[in-house]
Amino acid sequence: MTSLKVYTLPEFANLKLPPKRYIIDPFLPERGLIEIYSKTGVGKTTFALSLAMAAALGKPFLKWGVPEPKQVLYVDGEMAPADMRERASAAAQYFGMDMWDVENFKIINRDVNNGILPDIGETGGQNEFDKAAYDADLIVLDNLSTLRFTGKENEADSWSVMQNWLLQMRGRGKSVIILHHAGKDGSSRGTSRRQDALDTVIKLERPYSYQQSEGAVFEVHFEKTRSFHSDAAEPVKLSHTIEDGVSCWELSNVTNEKEEEVVKLINEGMKQTDVADALGVSQSAVSKLLKSARSKTLI
Repeated sequence: MTSLKVYTLPEFANLKLPPKRYIIDPFLPERGLIEIYSKTGVGKTTFALSLAMAAALGKPFLKWGVPEPKQVLYVDGEMAPADMRERASAAAQYFGMDMWDVENFKIINRDVNNGILPDIGETGGQNEFDKAAYDADLIVLDNLSTLRFTGKENEADSWSVMQNWLLQMRGRGKSVIILHHAGKDGSSRGTSRRQDALDTVIKLERPYSYQQSEGAVFEVHFEKTRSFHSDAAEPVKLSHTIEDGVSCWELSNVTNEKEEEVVKLINEGMKQTDVADALGVSQSAVSKLLKSARSKTLI
């Protein structure tokens, strides 16, 4: 085993380290690990595909900067190939490109691999993906529940093998976007230990007053922000359509209708537990909304 390197503080201060750079500024640094999660059908894949395409092309996406093109590997664990091709084409067209001209965006799709992909939850499967991702700067894992089969989702110890692999990829200079599902209470499903090593955690959710007729509309909430704060971490609302094969995006500010509803119900005398049940959110979510409302002197 290689001896551990130990530095004095002055020695550590004098280490020649590369400057901090971003794949997507400000929430995805080079050597960064992030999670994007939501309930099923909200828009994780559509959002992640556009982020990945922006990274491959080195073009800004909405309000987020992309300094330079990167090698991207998108691992698709659940979508039919025809659907993935249609979405990838629409994402490329948004940036004014035909997808057959984007050679540094690579895809691994389950169906075209005879319906079988290696298990990223065990070392043998991880080694297979390491070979496929040898030249990738950014790897997108879409999604955790269709790519990892080893271990129990709610057990912290079961995550250790996966976390070690992610940290090894970071050590090799790679960035990873993990797509995951929300649980019944709206929080990220499974053990909270999964988020310990992550730089950024992003939750996508429908606006409080969302109607199905509105189509693909969701809010982007930054729940963990290791390297950015203030205005850059404020939530935004995105609307997505595909017109004539081209992805179309609109960005707007979020109005906190849920916070206003929580304040209204509390003022009517409801307990926090009852408010959580009425709004279909967790008690911790209600507490956070109340804390935010109090900071604005709304209650």
